[in-house]
Amino acid sequence: MTAVASALIVFGLTALAEWLHGRRIRVAERLAFGPAGARRWTRLLPILRPVSLAAFTWGLATLILLKTGRDDDFADSEGGEATRLVFVADLSPSMYLEDAGPDGLLTRQARMREVVEGILQRVSGNLRFGVIGFYTESLPVVMEARDPELVRNVFNGLPVTYAMPLGKTDLGRAVNETLELVADFPENSTRIILFTDGDSVNLVPIAQRPKSVKEVLVLGIGNPNKGLYIDGHQSRQEAGTLRSVAASLGGAYEDVNTKHLATTTLGDLVVPLAPLKRGLNLEQIAILAMVLGALINAFLPIVLEFFGSDWKVNPKKRRATKAPVIVEGTTSS
Repeated sequence: MTAVASALIVFGLTALAEWLHGRRIRVAERLAFGPAGARRWTRLLPILRPVSLAAFTWGLATLILLKTGRDDDFADSEGGEATRLVFVADLSPSMYLEDAGPDGLLTRQARMREVVEGILQRVSGNLRFGVIGFYTESLPVVMEARDPELVRNVFNGLPVTYAMPLGKTDLGRAVNETLELVADFPENSTRIILFTDGDSVNLVPIAQRPKSVKEVLVLGIGNPNKGLYIDGHQSRQEAGTLRSVAASLGGAYEDVNTKHLATTTLGDLVVPLAPLKRGLNLEQIAILAMVLGALINAFLPIVLEFFGSDWKVNPKKRRATKAPVIVEGTTSS
C-alpha cells in the first residue's frame, strides 16, 4: 500500500502541474505553435506524463520495500523463527599444516574453507549465520548474519587469530564457551558445525547442550593416520577425541579431510528450490515499470521538439540571389 500511495501522490501532483501548464499555454498556442496549433496527439501529454512518473515511483517504492521490508519482517515472511547455523572454526597454528584435501596438499585451514563453501552452496531458507573462532579461547566473529558472504569473508583469511592470546589450543573450553554464546537463542533453533583437527590440551568436561541447540556436527580436518611435527609434538586429526566431543554433545562426527559433508547429513537445512513460475514476479514488474516510466519521460521532450507541431520556428534560410550588376548604360544580372 505504501508503493501505491506514493504513486497516487506523484500522479496527483503531476496531473495538477500539467493542468496549470495547459491553462497557461492555451492562450498563446497559436503564437507558439503556428496557426494550426499543436498536433492532436499532444493532448495525451497531461495524462501520459503523470502516468509514467507514477509508474516509475511505484516501481522504485516497491523495490525499496522488497529489499528493506524483507529484512524487517524476515521471520514472518519466511515462515516462523529463523534457524541459526553457527560455524565454530579452529584457528590454532596446527590448522596451517599441509596434510588436507584429497591429495594431502592443502592446509587444514584451506580445506576447512572448502568444506564451508560446499555447505553454504547447499543450504537455504530462513537462516541466520554465525561464526565463532577458537584457539586459546572462543571469540564470536559474526552472529545473526543473514548474508552468507560474511561467513565466507571470515574463512577467507580474516586474521582473527591475532585477537587471541598465545597459548595451547583448548578444545573443551572452546566448546563450552560456544554453548554459552548460543544458549539464549530460541529453543531448537541452532545448528552447530565444529571444524577442528582435535589437536588440543586435555579436554575439560563438556557442558550439557542447551535447549537452543538442535544439532551438533563435529567435522574433522587433517590426516588421521599420519602426523606433522609442530610445537614439539606430532599433530594429526584426533578422531578419537572428536568422537568423544560429539558423543558428549549428543551430535555426530564426520571426517571431511578428503570428502565433503554429505547432503543428507545437512537434513532440512537443504531446502529444495521451488519450481520456476511462468511470467514476471513482483520485483521484475517493478523494474519494468521504472524503465518504461523513465524512457517515456526522457523521450517526451525530443518527440515534442520534432513532432509536436507543423510550425517551424526557425525556417531554413532561402538561398541568396545575386544582386543585379549595373554597368554604364546597361543592366545585367
